[in-house]
Amino acid sequence: MTAAAALAVLFVLPFSGVRGPTIPGISTAWLTIVILGDVTAVLLLAGLYRNGRGPRMLILATAFAWSAIIAVLLAFAVPGVLDATPGLGGTADTNAWLFVSRHVGPPVLIGLALAPWPKRWEAWAEANPGAHARSSNVSLLVLLLGPGALAGILLVAPELLPRIVEPDTGHIEPAVLGPVLAVTAAAVLVSLIGVTRRRERSGVEVWAIVAAFAWCGDVGFVAMYEERYTVAYYGGRVLAVMAGLIVPASILVDTWWVHQKLTAGTASLTAQVNQLLEAQRLRDHVSAVVSHDMRTPLAGLHGYLEVLTEDDELDPVLVRRMHERSLLLTRRLTLLTEDLLAATTLEHSDLVLTPSDVDLAEQLAECATGFPELDLRISCPRGVHVYADPLRLQQILTNLVRNAQKHGAEPVTLDVTSDDKDVTIRVADAGEGVPETFIPRLFERYSQGARAAGGAGIGLSVVHDLVQAHHGTIRYDLTQPAFIVTMPVGAPPEPRPEGRVLTAPMRGRATT
Repeated sequence: MTAAAALAVLFVLPFSGVRGPTIPGISTAWLTIVILGDVTAVLLLAGLYRNGRGPRMLILATAFAWSAIIAVLLAFAVPGVLDATPGLGGTADTNAWLFVSRHVGPPVLIGLALAPWPKRWEAWAEANPGAHARSSNVSLLVLLLGPGALAGILLVAPELLPRIVEPDTGHIEPAVLGPVLAVTAAAVLVSLIGVTRRRERSGVEVWAIVAAFAWCGDVGFVAMYEERYTVAYYGGRVLAVMAGLIVPASILVDTWWVHQKLTAGTASLTAQVNQLLEAQRLRDHVSAVVSHDMRTPLAGLHGYLEVLTEDDELDPVLVRRMHERSLLLTRRLTLLTEDLLAATTLEHSDLVLTPSDVDLAEQLAECATGFPELDLRISCPRGVHVYADPLRLQQILTNLVRNAQKHGAEPVTLDVTSDDKDVTIRVADAGEGVPETFIPRLFERYSQGARAAGGAGIGLSVVHDLVQAHHGTIRYDLTQPAFIVTMPVGAPPEPRPEGRVLTAPMRGRATT
């Protein structure tokens, strides 16, 4: 931005004496904007200082307070701004001294604020971040000795100030403008060095350098000034407005960005809190459901063990039946705990698989033993093999059959077809099927349809993830209706490390 302003100044140099349009009330509008910009900058910079941004912000606030005071004095000194007859001096020397004060004091203070400080100053600033009263008193003293003293002299004894305006032209003498230009240029250079050394990326400090350069450019235009309403005349006023507005504008923009980030962060934090609350609710729900589901088989096992322990004269047929029933209850508990373990390990891609070539007819028969009272009809050709982990395959089959038992109607059918590459298992029942609106959420974890009768809502999500872990697919065919599972006949082309899942399965989406 500083380089762009410098190029703009250099570009208009050849046209500095070109006369532009006459704009009535330009001085009033210009001073009003400058005063408002400076006062806004003072309030914002003082706020940054009070919020712990360090004494550099207070020095910058003092610089803009100096500029605001001089701008107010100019309003009383320039004819036609507040009154046709100025109440403060009204001579060319009065305005010239106000101009010099405004173009020396603020740039020097900006240079002091942004310059490289001695280490002991930096250490003091860090060790005393709350020394507001003492620092504020120093700032007020600077303003009193600077623009305050100048205002007092102009009001009481303006003749004490030496003449700095050429009598013939009414312009500030070059012997005065030269040092003023040198001081403002030195302030810009010192500010650049300080900000560069500290590697400061704060928008406030960077734009304060631009403000100092704008004051420097304003002096340059005044040096080229010959008459009112020329390019140099308007250029100086544009740069003066820039010097007053650019820092508060940058602070407001930074504040807006911070507000946007805080708003986004608040929304993200709210979403995370809601997710945690939902996770806690689901955890409590799953704990309650699992406790209920485990209570029944555990109570059955406990009852069978009590009978077998206390009665030594039981009929061997009854003992065998109780033994078979106990094995069935144990199998139900094992698969339930495996479902819970799979639901957590699949989320982190830590599921252990031990796939092998298994006879699918034997696996279906083993699954059927877990549902002795269900009308389960199996159709599987002889010799069909599938490459799968036997335990995980039982989880897949059992969960699908149990889902049909709970939410469908008998008979439940398992139909198997195969080709050279894949085996297809179709699981159907005589019920109404899954509502079409619920199908997109069918395999999401903890999701339950309107007709769900209890359950934790993890069975189908575990089935989905286990099928994908075996390089298979699962979908729900609404036309049948039926669950359709496809699994590979043989090992995948790229063998996986023994017992590991290579790719994290994607939950909550049916594979079509």
